[in-house]
Amino acid sequence: MRFHVLASAVAVGLLTFSSAVPALAADGFWYFEVLNVDAAHQDGFTGDGVTIAVIDSPINTEVPTLADANIEVREPSFCYAADGSGPMPAKSTALTGQAGALHGTAVTSLIVGSGAGYNGGGGVKGVAPDAKVLYYTIFGSSDQGASNIECLDENGDESTDIALAEAMNEAMDAGATIIAVSSLQTPGPELYAAQIRAVNEGVIVVGGMPNTSDVVFSAGWPGQANGAVGVQAADSSGAIATTAGLPNTDDGTVVVAPGIGIAKQGSDTSWEDEELTNGTSLATPIVSGFLALVAQKYPDATGNQLLQTLIHNTGADDHELMLDATGAIGYGFVSATHMLRVDPSQYPDENPLILDSGIPTIAEFASGYEAGTEPTPSSTPSPSPTETTSDEQPRTPVGIIVGVGVGALVLVSVITLVFLLARRSRQSSDTGRGSSPGQ
Repeated sequence: MRFHVLASAVAVGLLTFSSAVPALAADGFWYFEVLNVDAAHQDGFTGDGVTIAVIDSPINTEVPTLADANIEVREPSFCYAADGSGPMPAKSTALTGQAGALHGTAVTSLIVGSGAGYNGGGGVKGVAPDAKVLYYTIFGSSDQGASNIECLDENGDESTDIALAEAMNEAMDAGATIIAVSSLQTPGPELYAAQIRAVNEGVIVVGGMPNTSDVVFSAGWPGQANGAVGVQAADSSGAIATTAGLPNTDDGTVVVAPGIGIAKQGSDTSWEDEELTNGTSLATPIVSGFLALVAQKYPDATGNQLLQTLIHNTGADDHELMLDATGAIGYGFVSATHMLRVDPSQYPDENPLILDSGIPTIAEFASGYEAGTEPTPSSTPSPSPTETTSDEQPRTPVGIIVGVGVGALVLVSVITLVFLLARRSRQSSDTGRGSSPGQ
């Protein structure tokens, strides 16, 4: 049985925050106050002992905020550069271009950044600064979100989806319990198999949702993959990101997280710059970091139980499990505070995000789909003719950077949000999906 929440058309996608919180904090760290992140750190919950795999562009580990972070960079043997120079570098100090590291550096800083900045100043700080990061590269970020440079195989063919699958498998072999991916891919057999392995082994896969509302993605993996955590971006009022005035709704959204007005280290011209930026690429690592805080406090909780607590304990207060049927906010606004006060072991050791209509299928999860075999017809997505980044420029490559592009915002009054409860029966893996009434 599933419990659904229907939001009014006027205020789709909004959640309630404290009225004392400004709509957009100037320093880009508004979510530390709103979501009590500093309080969690003061209580000793910093992600210590938890391993998160980040799969993204090259990374600059020399920026001050990452200088002392526990990051193990894995050089990719499965991702070759388009200029024929060999494997795509995992570490880079380049801002843009073939080895552009802006995107990956920004994403990782939001997890394990120390807050140290250039010239003795402050920098970007992470929500789980003591977590261990296994870092993998599968594309180069040519600029802040307009495009990216795809991964090639040894034969010169585009293979970013295969590179993602290889990175996921290496991360699971190395003991990662959470995998964060802030990019979109169209899956092939290898990625099907990697997702099935992750679900069957209880490894949490967190992926950003599309930053656009005007394109229907046939497969925006891993965020839209069955059993994965699809993350939508929102501002400090709870309003989700929009494109051309339309909210970025998606049926695959599981939770909403801070992703608008977020501080990013580096610009197109200098690593010393800090900018406010928007996108699900930013919301994805924040959700991953929050899960690490909970995993540290409750080390006996399984990955499935962490997923259960993620969707049951959105918002500030206890509530019935509910899902926003509009595809805007999923189960609600992620809350580390709420999750930290609830022992996840009370929940079933089952992935609550497995849908009977999802891809991969329940049958494929049960049988253990293997790479090298074709997906069944029911689980093969139709290719999308074009895909669009958050700046609304048509892109033909399938591996789009989800995050650091700036999208249009909408601030609609939170007071107008009306939740109409409706029940609709649909079978899943013994647990329901639901949404939070507020944060």
